[in-house]
Amino acid sequence: MVSTLDTQIPTGSTETSTKTTPNSSPTIAKSSSFLNNDGIDELKPLTRKQRVSSLSLSDQWSGSFSRSNRGSSNNLSQLTSMTPPRRSSTQLSRSGSLRVKKQVINHQRVASYAFAFDIDGVIVRGPETIPEAKEALKMLNGENEYNIKVPYIFVTNGGGRSESARCKDLSDRLGIEVTEDQVIQGHTPMKDLVDVHKTVLVVGGVGDACRKVAEEYGFEKVVTPLDVMKWNPSVTPYHTLTEEELKCARDIDFSKTKIEAILVFADSRNWAADQQIILELLLSKNGVMGTYCDTHDEGPGIYFAHSDFVWATNYSLNRYGMGALQVSIAALYREHTGKELQVIRFGKPQRGTFKYANKVLSRWRKDVLEEHVEQSQASDSVFSDTDEEETESDDEPLTVQKLSQLTLDLPPASTVYFVGDTPESDIRFANSHDASWHSILVNTGVYQAGTVPKYKPKHTCENVLEAVKYAIEREHEMELKEWNHHAVLDVPVVQETVEIKRNC
Repeated sequence: MVSTLDTQIPTGSTETSTKTTPNSSPTIAKSSSFLNNDGIDELKPLTRKQRVSSLSLSDQWSGSFSRSNRGSSNNLSQLTSMTPPRRSSTQLSRSGSLRVKKQVINHQRVASYAFAFDIDGVIVRGPETIPEAKEALKMLNGENEYNIKVPYIFVTNGGGRSESARCKDLSDRLGIEVTEDQVIQGHTPMKDLVDVHKTVLVVGGVGDACRKVAEEYGFEKVVTPLDVMKWNPSVTPYHTLTEEELKCARDIDFSKTKIEAILVFADSRNWAADQQIILELLLSKNGVMGTYCDTHDEGPGIYFAHSDFVWATNYSLNRYGMGALQVSIAALYREHTGKELQVIRFGKPQRGTFKYANKVLSRWRKDVLEEHVEQSQASDSVFSDTDEEETESDDEPLTVQKLSQLTLDLPPASTVYFVGDTPESDIRFANSHDASWHSILVNTGVYQAGTVPKYKPKHTCENVLEAVKYAIEREHEMELKEWNHHAVLDVPVVQETVEIKRNC
């Protein structure tokens, strides 16, 4: 079934005004969107200044390792930026044997490329797990015909709970281990605000779940709309707190409390109440409830975890998201003050979140490579023909060097495949900041097959499993081409067998 919501709900809100002329019907004049005012569409994605190798990180490390034991640097970023000389370290396996031409590369290794996934609409859809997601991630964990392990992270605009809770949910659903080091939620970058603001109003989520997350981040004093409503029920005259809500509310005198920032962590569960409280604070004197500033310039700053206008659930039509809340608050603020509301946004497609994601991905790629190297070093001892006394001689195998002695200054990922279901956030995010990011749009979420997305992906497929298979095949072709370009022709096949065994 094709959703009709795309025609009922625009991808971005616009201010409208009615114009009439004699004997004519009213016409609507549109102005700029409340959401698309960040200048992201004007950005030119960064391009690489030098080529990044398509060889696996572990094979690059192998060459770097051999070179380091011959008196040269073992810095991977230096290695990949150089043109390999004849019989260079790029041609050597960690055991020192020469690389030979192949038709398929299938020894165990860690990819030079990486993945980043949206969650809602790609991995899960509401309470349901998308069926193909489990197999897709197993393939990235090494269960594929090429024996390659591909580092990956999750970048979601969702939130409302801790990163540890999100990881546990993903691990249980997918049958794999997902760690906090792999997950970025919409409000995760707000951790950087802990040293900037002491007292913050946290909006969204169920009960006081978001308060607990903010306190885990380290914010000194965290208040919620429920606290405000308990303090003075007249603030929201159409809503009476339930017993469950009262359990989540704290006793705070807001007439003496200066709120320094409004942090919208997750989707609002009570738009009317949250809008009323947010707008009052924006118009207040120094963030104190019950006050009013005539110049409208003393209220606290407002931060949103993301700007998704709609999102997909297991319902047949898309639902309004946090971006829609932003539109309504911005429209009300403009109507009241005649001014544009200044908003700081996180999440996709914002530049700050992209930088944060790159930092997280770099750390995770290094962790995956370190684990692979440690396992390889352990297995290498199995293939050693020397006894304990001989291993202390000058002929000690190179592979016993400790990983802690290596300089693992990794090059950037050769390609980052970002899989998403929302053109306005996911595809725009992947396309806007770095040309090496490869956007893939799937049909299991917000986007409906057969429609023309405003932001065009580099590839479109049915689901996340197809996306993973597409990337693995594409990258193997490039890796094989580079491998054979630097391989030798005249080495017996038996040596190739030894090399694969050494790298397993």
